[in-house]
Amino acid sequence: MTSTRANASRSTETTALTKHSRDRGTGFPKFMEDQDSLKYGAPRGAAGIRKYPPASRESEQLVSEEAEEETASILQLENEPGDSQLGDELDAGKQDDDSDEDHKAQSLNVWISDWHKSLMAAISSEKFDSLLKMFPDFYGCKSHMAAFVLLRELLDTASVPYQHYKVVALGTGRSCCSEWLRYNGTMVHDYHAIIIARRALKRFLYKQLLLFFDADPKAKENSIFERSADGPQLQLKPKTSLHLYTNQCPDGVANRFYFKVSRVNTWMTMKLQYHSKGLLVPVPNLNQSLWGAKVCCMSASDKLCRWTVTGLQGALLSHFIQPLYISSMVLARQKLLNEEMSEITNMRLGDGWEDVLPPFYKKHTIFCLYGDYVGPSSTSKQHVDLSINWCLGDENVEVLDSVKGFVINGSPCVSGPGFSSRLCKRALYSYFLRVAELSEQSYLLDLPTYHSVKMEAVVYQKVKDLVKQRFLSNRAGPWISKELVDLFSS
Repeated sequence: MTSTRANASRSTETTALTKHSRDRGTGFPKFMEDQDSLKYGAPRGAAGIRKYPPASRESEQLVSEEAEEETASILQLENEPGDSQLGDELDAGKQDDDSDEDHKAQSLNVWISDWHKSLMAAISSEKFDSLLKMFPDFYGCKSHMAAFVLLRELLDTASVPYQHYKVVALGTGRSCCSEWLRYNGTMVHDYHAIIIARRALKRFLYKQLLLFFDADPKAKENSIFERSADGPQLQLKPKTSLHLYTNQCPDGVANRFYFKVSRVNTWMTMKLQYHSKGLLVPVPNLNQSLWGAKVCCMSASDKLCRWTVTGLQGALLSHFIQPLYISSMVLARQKLLNEEMSEITNMRLGDGWEDVLPPFYKKHTIFCLYGDYVGPSSTSKQHVDLSINWCLGDENVEVLDSVKGFVINGSPCVSGPGFSSRLCKRALYSYFLRVAELSEQSYLLDLPTYHSVKMEAVVYQKVKDLVKQRFLSNRAGPWISKELVDLFSS
């Protein structure tokens, strides 16, 4: 028997899928997404940094959002059909007394199911449509869209487990900024959909940390994080995972190669690539003078590959949380390309990581699935250089000009000084400083620059260096970073 709540949720889920199959819909009923964007650019004070306003308002609003159940995406575990590809793993899980292993087997069964693929596409599409309902002029940006979905196993009132899906971050875009470099942290460089979605995800994670460190117990209870018995960094609550939907293959080697023979050798010798002036160029062909002066970005598929080891969180968030990995990725369009994407992403860095990685880090395998495309049939010229971002808690989307690197005039949300984005390094640095203060890690507030904070994440930097070394040993080329753009202070 299932509860009324589970039945109602499942009914709404079916409605969402029906709308998705029609490739139309007005979006789910909007829940309480009225949190103001955090302002940034904090001045120095007597204690080294100005005291931020209390986080109570953000906490209250995020708690309200959690209380308002998103009206879609419930998948009851007991009703999900099995999959022959995972039969052995599931049988082993049922016989194993370890509940964690059993849960992993159940989760794998869910992640590769048709329900999962369809739901990921449907709720990503519905979320975009609901956010753009009042701003139809930007709908064409949906042609290159990515969304991160938080999946949690919950219990209904009858103690029956079900999977709860919620879109927590969304990004669109297909290009890279082509301006001269700036050194104050206010310009966003990379506007490819999964990169923008990942930066939006970072904002969501900071908001969850504000909940965790809030003085209100109710706020802490609604955070996705909890204390870990194995170290100071927080961890995701049990039976919680992150999943990615993208309606376009990430740009780079993954969408430019189709392999027929000698795949392993080809994976191991693929060259890293970077975006420059609208072109995708192999790193060995790097123009040093151009790299040092103009915005150039490593390709999205190269970054996705690196995340299988470093995690999604980046250096700053590594001060507070354990590494977070993508559990599954639903890639739209070509089935053959999806298979290549899976192999390139998961096998390019090779094996043998177990003995070299520090605790909590691993060589993670992303389950790559072929899914439905949602979006317009083509991209109009007026949307080619636009990029949209949003995360849970934002009142409106923010629209950026990917050529210039800043928010456009007419964006539904303009929160930063000088039309700087809420996704720029300086904005995320502001979130970091606020969490560092609330978590009473005062030594982080004493570090003079954004770069020094990144380098203070020693374990994360070690893992990132190991990835760079592996790329070099595989003859893929050097992973090039721009340290000068990180030398700004608060």
